[in-house]
Amino acid sequence: MLFSLRNDVVAIEYPIQHFLSEGIRNGDFPVWFNTWGMGFPLQSILSWGVYSTPQMLTGLFFPSNMYVLHAEFIFFIITAGCSMYKLLRSHFTNDLQLSLLLALCYMLSGFTVGSSQWLLYITGMTFIPLVLYALLSLIKKPSFKYCLLFAISFYLFFTNVHIYLTIFTSYILLFFLLVYFIRLFISNNKTAKEKIIVTGKIALAFLLTLAICAAPIYYSIEVIKYLARSQPISNDTVFFQSNYLHPDGLSSLLLPLSSIKTLHSNTEGIILDTYIGLLSLLLLPVSILINIKQRNSSAWALLGLSILFLLISFGHLTPIRGWLNILPGMSHFRHPGVLRIFFILAFILYLGKSFGNYKIVDLFKSKSPERKSILIATGALLFLSLLAFLISNQNIFSIWKGSIYETIKLVDGKTLSAVNALIQSTVLLFILFAIVKRRYQLFSFLIITELILNTVICTPFFSISAYSVKEVNNLLQSPRGFPVQQSLPYQVNATFIDNKGNAWPNVNTYKKEISSKISMPGPIILNRVALFLEKDSSKKWLAGKQFIFINDTTLSEEDSLIIIEQLPDRVSVRLQLSSPKEIILLQGNFPGWNAYYNNSRLNLSVTNSPFVSTIAPAGKGILVFKFEKPGVFYSAIILHLIVVSFLLFLLIRKIRSR
Repeated sequence: MLFSLRNDVVAIEYPIQHFLSEGIRNGDFPVWFNTWGMGFPLQSILSWGVYSTPQMLTGLFFPSNMYVLHAEFIFFIITAGCSMYKLLRSHFTNDLQLSLLLALCYMLSGFTVGSSQWLLYITGMTFIPLVLYALLSLIKKPSFKYCLLFAISFYLFFTNVHIYLTIFTSYILLFFLLVYFIRLFISNNKTAKEKIIVTGKIALAFLLTLAICAAPIYYSIEVIKYLARSQPISNDTVFFQSNYLHPDGLSSLLLPLSSIKTLHSNTEGIILDTYIGLLSLLLLPVSILINIKQRNSSAWALLGLSILFLLISFGHLTPIRGWLNILPGMSHFRHPGVLRIFFILAFILYLGKSFGNYKIVDLFKSKSPERKSILIATGALLFLSLLAFLISNQNIFSIWKGSIYETIKLVDGKTLSAVNALIQSTVLLFILFAIVKRRYQLFSFLIITELILNTVICTPFFSISAYSVKEVNNLLQSPRGFPVQQSLPYQVNATFIDNKGNAWPNVNTYKKEISSKISMPGPIILNRVALFLEKDSSKKWLAGKQFIFINDTTLSEEDSLIIIEQLPDRVSVRLQLSSPKEIILLQGNFPGWNAYYNNSRLNLSVTNSPFVSTIAPAGKGILVFKFEKPGVFYSAIILHLIVVSFLLFLLIRKIRSR
C-alpha cells in the first residue's frame, strides 16, 4: 500500500464501488448510479452491481477509500490461491505440499500482475476454481449439499466476474458436462441406479443455479437492450482483436520482465505476461515422462486444452478465436489475450493430475528417472537464463534512474531482461544445489521465493502508479451523504487534470454531482444519452440548465422550482406553476422511473428526449421523481441472505468438525 493501483481499476471500477458503498452507508439502496453518464442502473452483471454479495458486504462494513480497494484486491488474490489449493487437493493430487506450491504458482502468475487494473478479471481467478471444485465434488459425491454449493459458487462467479470470462467459462462447463454424460452412459463402471442418481443431482444443481441466477440474468438482459455495445464488434477486426497474446510473450514464462517493454501493434505488455513460476517449467518434462509411463489420458486432455487456450489467446494469429464467434455472445468481446487465464489454469491442473499419486519428496529419490529429469530441466533453464543475460549485454547497474517513477519510465527492455535473467540464474543455481543434495524443503522454499521475487519486481511496471495511496485518497475526497447539487451539469467536469498533467476520470462521482461531460464510460452508459451528448446542439441546449428544470422558455414570475432533496434514486422539488409545464430531470430514461405530484402518480412524458420528464399541473405542490425497482431490491436481498447463510453454515460445520 505504498503506491496506488492505477488505470481502469481507479478510473472505472473504483467509482462504481465508491458509489455502492456510499449508498449503502447512507441508507439508500444503490441501484441507480446518478452521476455516471447522467444515470445508469446497477442492476446487471456488466460491472459491479447490487447482486454482488462481496461488494455489498464490503460497502456495508467498510467506508469507501483506496485502502479498502487495495485490501479487496489482495483478498481476491489470496482467495484465488485458496480456491485453487482446494481444487487441487480435493480432485487432482494427494500431496499437500505440491498442491500448495501449484496453488501459489496460480495465485502469483503473470495474469494476476498483468490484470491488476481490472479487478473483474482478478475475481475470475478467484471463482473459476471454486466453481470447478463444486462441480467435480458433485460428480464424485452426488448430494444436495454439493448441488447448493455449485449453485452458490456459480452465482458468486456470475455476479462478480467480467461477463467475457463468465460466458467463456460457461461454454467450457457445458462442453465438460456433455463429454462427461457421454462417457457416463457408455461406461460399465456404474450401475443404472448410480447413473440416474448422478444425472438427477446434476440436473438439480442446474435448476438451482438457474433459479438463483434468474434475477440478475433478467435484469441484465433489460439493461443490454439500452446499450450501444449490445451489437457484435467482430466486424471491426482491428478493435475486436486488440490486446492479443503475441508469441513473444512466451519468453515471460522464464523471464516475466521481458514482456514489459515488448512492443507489438494493437497489444501491450500487460497482456503478454504468461509467467507461471519456475516450478511449472521444471515439472513439465517430468510430467510428460510420468504420463507416457502411466498412459494418463485425463492429464493429456488437460495439456491439450491448455495448448488450445493458448492458441485462442493468440487472437488473429490463429483462426480459432474467430471460429468461436459462432457461439452466442463471443462476437461481442475483444482482448483475446485475457483468455490466457484458461491456459494457466489448465496447465496447473495438468501438472496436478500428472503428479496425482506422487509426493514432492518422491521426485528427489536417488537415481530415479524423475530426479534426473528435473536435474536436466534445471540445467537447461539455467543455461537459457545465462544466455539471455549475455545476449542482453546491458549494464544492469545503470537501471536506477534516481527514483522508482523515472526508473519505470526510462529503463529499456533489454536491461530489464538482463536483470530478470540474473535473478532467475541465481535462483536456479540454488535450486540445482537443492536437487543435488536432495533437500526438498529448500527446493520448496526457493520455488516460493522465486514467485514472490518476480511478483514484486513486476508490480511497479504493471500494477502501481507514481502516486501513494494517501495522495489518491486526498485527491478523490468525497462529501458526506448526498448534498443538493449547486453546480450546473454542463459546468461540472467529469475529468480532473492534476499538476503533473495526469487525467483522473469520473471525479464527479466522488463530488456526487451530475455532469453532462462523459469521461471513460466503459460499457455502462445508456445509448440514447450517449448519442444525445455527442451533438453540439445538445451541449448548447444543456447550457444554463440545472439537473432538474422547467422546460419552458416563457416562464412568468409566478413559476418557480426549488430543489429540496437529491438522492441518487429520488429527487424532490417544490413547484409553483402558473400553468401545466414539463419538468425534466437530467437522468437517463430507463424503466423504473416514476413521478409523483403531491403523492399522486403522474405519467411520464413520451418524447424524443433521452431524459426523464413529466407534465406537472398548475399550482403549488411537491414533485418527486423516484427510481423504483422493487423486484431488484427484494431479489438482491434474498439472494444475499441465501449466500451469506450458506457460507455461515459451511463455516460453522468446518469449525465443529475441527
